[in-house]
Amino acid sequence: MKNISVISNVSNQKRQLETTFDGNSQKRLHVDGDSDFFGLPHKVKHLFKKHKGITQLYDWQIECLNLDAIKRRKNLIYALPTSGGKTLVAEILMLKELIVYERNVIFILPYVALVQEKVQSLCPFGLNLEFNVEEYVGGKGKHPPLHRKRKSSIYICTLERGAGLVDCMLADNGQLGGRSVGMIVVDELHLLGEQKRGALLEATLTKVLDSKQSKHNIQIIGMSATIGNMQEIGDFLNAHVYTRDFRPVKLTETIKLNEQIFVINKDIDGSLKSKLDRKLDFDAYSTDMKLLDPSGIGLLVREILPDGSCLIFCPTKSSCQSIAKIIYKTIGREETKVKLKQKEELYKALKEEGDGKVCPLLSRSILFGVAYHNSGLTNAERKLIEEAFLDGILKCICCTSTLAAGVNLPAQRVIITSPYVGRDFMKQSTYRQMVGRAGRAGLTESGDSVLLFQENDKEKIKVLLESGVEHVDSCLGTEESVVYSMILSSVSTGCTSSQQQLVDLMKRTLFIQQAEKRNVECTVASDLVESCLDKLKSINAFDKPIEDKLKLTSIAKAAVAANLDILEAQKLYTELLEASSALILTNKLHLLYLAVPYTECIALERQNVLDIMTNLQGDQQALANRLGLNELCISQFFSYGKVKNVSENIWNKFLMSLILNDLWNKESIWTVSKTYNLPRGTIHSFLSRTASHASSILRFTEALKDKKLDHFPMLFQNIIPKLNIGILGSSSDLESLMSLPSVRFGRATQLYKAGYKTLNDVAKANKKELCNVINHLPLKVSREMIASAKLMLLSEAEALEELAESLRADLNQSMSKNKENSLWF
Repeated sequence: MKNISVISNVSNQKRQLETTFDGNSQKRLHVDGDSDFFGLPHKVKHLFKKHKGITQLYDWQIECLNLDAIKRRKNLIYALPTSGGKTLVAEILMLKELIVYERNVIFILPYVALVQEKVQSLCPFGLNLEFNVEEYVGGKGKHPPLHRKRKSSIYICTLERGAGLVDCMLADNGQLGGRSVGMIVVDELHLLGEQKRGALLEATLTKVLDSKQSKHNIQIIGMSATIGNMQEIGDFLNAHVYTRDFRPVKLTETIKLNEQIFVINKDIDGSLKSKLDRKLDFDAYSTDMKLLDPSGIGLLVREILPDGSCLIFCPTKSSCQSIAKIIYKTIGREETKVKLKQKEELYKALKEEGDGKVCPLLSRSILFGVAYHNSGLTNAERKLIEEAFLDGILKCICCTSTLAAGVNLPAQRVIITSPYVGRDFMKQSTYRQMVGRAGRAGLTESGDSVLLFQENDKEKIKVLLESGVEHVDSCLGTEESVVYSMILSSVSTGCTSSQQQLVDLMKRTLFIQQAEKRNVECTVASDLVESCLDKLKSINAFDKPIEDKLKLTSIAKAAVAANLDILEAQKLYTELLEASSALILTNKLHLLYLAVPYTECIALERQNVLDIMTNLQGDQQALANRLGLNELCISQFFSYGKVKNVSENIWNKFLMSLILNDLWNKESIWTVSKTYNLPRGTIHSFLSRTASHASSILRFTEALKDKKLDHFPMLFQNIIPKLNIGILGSSSDLESLMSLPSVRFGRATQLYKAGYKTLNDVAKANKKELCNVINHLPLKVSREMIASAKLMLLSEAEALEELAESLRADLNQSMSKNKENSLWF
């Protein structure tokens, strides 16, 4: 009866949704005569103007989009300075793939914040141009993806989730969700040179390149601002290389030594030329202000006020806060009178997100238009600060270097308070990303940067400014676990089946290509594959081969499906078996313990740990006993700072699970932060990693199909949604609202109180009315929120519609067979 109900009602439900949202039923977009925008319908130009404020393209963008390589669907990598407009080119290419060629797209981004930002900004396009926008970050997104044959989909993902999607695609003959993948876009391509994540990206792209030659016509698009050996990377990707030195606004670079500020330029031969521009005038400072700010950073900020904005890059998280304090105390009280109402709304929004509390420093500094931005803040707090900066409510943000690559926040002036990132001297690529944020197209005609340094760093500064952008060197050879996973996934997905095919695959890697060019010893592809196979066979990753064809064990296959390292997967299997025999289900603590990643180890103060461990109660104590964490462990930790008779993994996982358990039991994140003496942002990042690992456990146990573990998929399905939204103790009523890309706990609470209790309520809302009931909600974000809700509901309705059609087809087939087999008398 349930299936019949789905079949009869889903079509009516979808028609109601479409009529509610648009006033009439939508029709599938067709691209016929109205396609004068690089093969896209004219409607796309209007959408870029409405949602992104873009009315025309730069000459280089037009040139790039008209390249012969693009027309012939050849791979392309292109590089321009930060703020040159690279993303727009990629978006036009992706839209063409989605709505003209009607093929799916995978969009790989390096950071969670960038994924969420891009999901939010593309939802209005998906709604109007009729394609699905799928978010793959943390525990969000299914592997393999849901079948969506009616519309193409763009899968927006982090590097780690992108690797899993590519494996799903290769296993399904180049398809995701029942439709072929036509394009893979990689932002920040220079990350190929990073340890671990860069190796993972290289392995992922190598598998795509290898399969492309024989099966799939997948176009790879890569973009970056900072690659010194572009042609070498182009050769690896078999791609056309396009570079231009273009900036939409003029950038003036300066350096500051003591009170003197010098404008810097390069001579024809690349050598540094500097010219004294001015001296900072400390006369505006009182004696106390000079003592507080001897470097004059506040003076540099005051120079561009009241109309300008400023990003201040600081070497450490703690220095962000100390410098923000200096700025607001030296900036001048007149700034407190500017946009006072909007600042009050920002404060209220921060208070809502903090469940009634706001960081004392932020509560004071935002009145002066100043804030700090680092990993100590929650994602929601950082997002509110970013929105306020873009709206001109905040004039100055003190941040770490990760903001330069993590989000799109242009400013009139960039101040770099030290040439160090942590303890390390800054790289050229990092410096370029920072100063690239100076200048805002359409708002300022120019931008400038100021780099502060001390006399003893003078020679290093000269080298930094004269040197070219660093080359990208492969890290694959130093990441054995990534190579193991690459080998196992290529066998599991059917890309390779023999040792020789694995050797051919390895020859395509950037690592081997660079090693051969540089004549590095012991890097022959055959030797690397042989040593890795020997290791994998020794840990029982392979069954006995059939006719020399490699065959994975069931655990190895499940590890690939779950995107897990093989050693981690084997450890997980053992742990789940042990837990299954005595699983504590009176609360969620034991499940949360299993969900914590093995690599998770957040340093807690010793006295803090002792206080926690000596005050365990009820189920906490029961689980500790079950894991062997007794009084002897506590005594060892008290004496030596570590335990000896229990695995360090178990000890760390248990401590981390207590944090999760407190949040699950509706403890405020402020309370948990105080209890464990951890920054709120650290806790939120830990939640995201745990959500991702829990999702991997779910896929692992589903793929394994082991009867001893068949109860775990259902158990983990119940905790993953809570982990995804990041606030475990929040009401279940808020879960659907918090699935929206622009909505966190505070906004969800305000929406619910204002009567917008479901996605359907948000989808039917008026954007201006939403701005009136939600504190500090920009009109642009309100519009994107409504579009996201509409798109999510339509996608759900269409998925049900496809399910109904599938059930109807199965039912008709069954009835037909019964009729054929019936006897006539």
